[in-house]
Amino acid sequence: MAAQFDKIAIWLVAFIPMPVVQALGCFHGDDRDFSSDPGEQRFRVRSDIVVSGFLAGDPQETDFHQCGETLELSCATGEVLARKTAGTDGMSFHHFSVGSTFPAPEGGVVDNPNEFCVNFLYDGAVNNPLVPGSPDVDMNAFFTIDPIGRTVSLRGATNAFPDYEAYTSVEDGPPEVLFQQRHTRDPINGLPGGADQAVSVTVSI
Repeated sequence: MAAQFDKIAIWLVAFIPMPVVQALGCFHGDDRDFSSDPGEQRFRVRSDIVVSGFLAGDPQETDFHQCGETLELSCATGEVLARKTAGTDGMSFHHFSVGSTFPAPEGGVVDNPNEFCVNFLYDGAVNNPLVPGSPDVDMNAFFTIDPIGRTVSLRGATNAFPDYEAYTSVEDGPPEVLFQQRHTRDPINGLPGGADQAVSVTVSI
């Protein structure tokens, strides 16, 4: 058995689908629906990871995080009152591991299909930089990449607001959807508290 590809990219995104959202003031949204376009720049939060080196038996990762600019608007006129971009300190891929098992940080061991699998965790928490103390946009996930069975598995959770999406691309090929999760609450009720909207998928790649 051998790895079936050398490189895979994964990106996770949180975005506000409406053009304007009202929560502790009026703020510009991202005004879009789900998009698998890797060049899409309308988002609140985006995290990218690229894992390469599977064919050599030594996969390594590089990652990158970014936040979209937040614009506070006049609720009456739509005039821009303030603008600021949140920091990325609360976003990270971590516990990168290669092997037939993964020592889960919360305890116990996760069994993988083979010794070439890659596991890692993701945590993202970013709030409105113009409203000190505002609740975070939360997203977390546990990933398993199987380069022999050609699957990506993701198990995690999001908040109930805003919308969330994740995609993958093998060898810079066409994007495949990992998940698309539409909001079920407004920002006042959907953001407080940790991520509690479960996501669990396994996708063939």
